[in-house]
Amino acid sequence: MTWQLFVGFSVLLFSLNGLFHRVLMKEENSDPYAQTIAFYGLGGIFALVISLFRGGFHYQISLNQLPFFLLLIIFATAAPVLAFKALKLIEASESSILLSSQRLWLVLGAFIFLHESFSFQKLIGTIIILLGIMLAQWKKQRFVFNQGAFFVLLAAISYAIAEIISFFILRNFDTTSFSVYNALLPVFVLIIIFPKTLKKLNFYLKPKRALNISLVSLNDTLATIFLFFAYQIGRNASQIGPLMATQTIISVLLAILILKEKNNFLNKIIGASLVVVGVILVIR
Repeated sequence: MTWQLFVGFSVLLFSLNGLFHRVLMKEENSDPYAQTIAFYGLGGIFALVISLFRGGFHYQISLNQLPFFLLLIIFATAAPVLAFKALKLIEASESSILLSSQRLWLVLGAFIFLHESFSFQKLIGTIIILLGIMLAQWKKQRFVFNQGAFFVLLAAISYAIAEIISFFILRNFDTTSFSVYNALLPVFVLIIIFPKTLKKLNFYLKPKRALNISLVSLNDTLATIFLFFAYQIGRNASQIGPLMATQTIISVLLAILILKEKNNFLNKIIGASLVVVGVILVIR
């Protein structure tokens, strides 16, 4: 398959995940550290099973790769914890708008650290995509830069850095095996730093919550693997990054079609149109 198809599958799967996370984190007994452990722990197990079916888990990490794995642990652990914390403090729409900024940081990082050729067209396309997402999710509310917004921006930067590091490692590493490390390393770190969090995992043992977190973890694992395959084929993070941002607009459009959420309908349609224009600029 082409890298565009892998990105398309990844976007479709990722677009479903935000709702599941929001449902879980709205409950009073939910905990951002416990949710990160449950979410990525299950994701690591799913990735390990997939890697075994694909020929085995390749666990070797060279000395040259070790520093990058250590950096990955830091940012891959911080990003979801910050994002989940923010979901308890601010509206989902505001969180999504701010979190989408990670794609701009990713594009800039691809030019600087992955040494991809700089293109004003890609940069402008990225900005147009982000503007379209902001317009589609705008609810005529005044943005307040509070603790929740600060957490989201830190999460966006952390996600972007983790993704850049991941792409660099994937130049010389098996995709599904790396997905295992990418999921389980943050889990081990959180368990070591916050061992009491394990007691809070009982929250996810009830059938409905267990099914919810299992589905979203499997969904995320497959989406992440497809994303990594796309990069290994295309080696073009400056294009893949902005295209992955379209998951937000797809979620908005699905809500219109399936859930009949037609509030701010005109904004959503104009925002979606801007995203299409941005995607054309990024791909060309």
